Amino acid sequence: MDRMEVAHIDPANTSILAALSLPSSRQNLEVPNLEGELPQWICEVYEFQTEIEQFNSSRDRSEAYRPIERKPDSIDWIKRDNKIKPSDRSHPNHVQSTLPYRRSKYAMSRPVSAVQQQRHAIQLMSNLLCIRTNASPFTLVLDDLNQRAMPFLHEMINRGLSRKVNVVVVSFEATRFHPAVRHVQAWGNRSATDILKDIQKAMSDHKESLVIVDNMYDAVVSKNIDIAAFFDLVVMKHGSTLVGVYHNDMIPEATASGSNAYAPDPLQLLKFMATTIITCQSLSHVLAAKAARERSLPEPTFGLLSGAEGIVQCLNANDQRGIVLQAEFRRKSGRPETQTYFLRPASITDYHAPLPNQVIGTLKQEFVTLLAQHPAYASKEIAGLVSAAGNEMETSFNLNLTDKQKAAREGVILPYFDAQKGEGGEGGRILYDMGEEDDFDEEEDEI
Repeated sequence: MDRMEVAHIDPANTSILAALSLPSSRQNLEVPNLEGELPQWICEVYEFQTEIEQFNSSRDRSEAYRPIERKPDSIDWIKRDNKIKPSDRSHPNHVQSTLPYRRSKYAMSRPVSAVQQQRHAIQLMSNLLCIRTNASPFTLVLDDLNQRAMPFLHEMINRGLSRKVNVVVVSFEATRFHPAVRHVQAWGNRSATDILKDIQKAMSDHKESLVIVDNMYDAVVSKNIDIAAFFDLVVMKHGSTLVGVYHNDMIPEATASGSNAYAPDPLQLLKFMATTIITCQSLSHVLAAKAARERSLPEPTFGLLSGAEGIVQCLNANDQRGIVLQAEFRRKSGRPETQTYFLRPASITDYHAPLPNQVIGTLKQEFVTLLAQHPAYASKEIAGLVSAAGNEMETSFNLNLTDKQKAAREGVILPYFDAQKGEGGEGGRILYDMGEEDDFDEEEDEI
């Protein structure tokens, strides 16, 4: 079918979609010249299909995920104007659309590949660590003595300072901070009203801030800070991000709920309000649990869950190789999305040199990965060793026999075995005399 034949197609009597599906017609067809003869919806479909082909040809979806390398003065990374001017009266947070091509009502969803799913999962954690706008208004971090949340918080602080985000730390435990971090003292004889006033003062001159509370239990229970008022101050009024740390190994008091016996537990209330829940785990403990699952054995318990008297922190706690983050992202619809990540300690080479007006340089590439991609977790050699160890019996002696022992075992005459055949004499033969109560059936005996 040549170009002239396509141009004189009768739309009422010919299948236009069948004509457009031919390779020759798609190469020679020019939609702008045929708008007067073809229906408008056919032109829109063809134009949309052309945009999709151009977009797919410009990207190779078969390659593995490679993070984008940022420049030292990256515009989309650093917040150029985070200070509040005297003329500003609000805290706008605009989210720009990042669609690669125009959406149409004729568009259909494409199946998600493994590479796209991996890219999407890493992007969720990257937005959280980099304090992207509306990524997670309230993030609840759960830790214990076996794995503290400090590596995760340090990475968030470093990335916030590199993006010129105002970082405020409400301290109940920590005493050392970066000089650029604003510190709000919460321990001591400070009341809840004084703490909220200091937090508001620390955020008043910036459009967007990062507020970190290192102990949510003391904030809610000891200081009696209204979590709803705290959330409204940080997230709703100032449009900022709130991150709270809750220690799982702290035993709540009997009167933690106050005078109201029907009040929910503080941890359950925080989980209900959180938009993202991060559970910190030690890498060594995660690998030990996986090895137990591979051998169909019960997973080991650590810390207070082990039930051992006097043990609150187990061996290989707070692994120096990195931290395992089990994240639960909650969408606006309420549907949760869970992923497990591995975050290694940041090095100097992960950040650019700081600019003259910067405290910490721009991040070069994203180095947080999925736990399934960690060499120690997904290694086939380790999996083979685990399987081989599972096939061996855990005994202190060897059950294997030599050839001489096997021959001696076969030569042993078992008692009462030959006597039943009448070959070993009468000794050991089983004799039975029937009594009056026995019912003897001759027909059955013959059978």
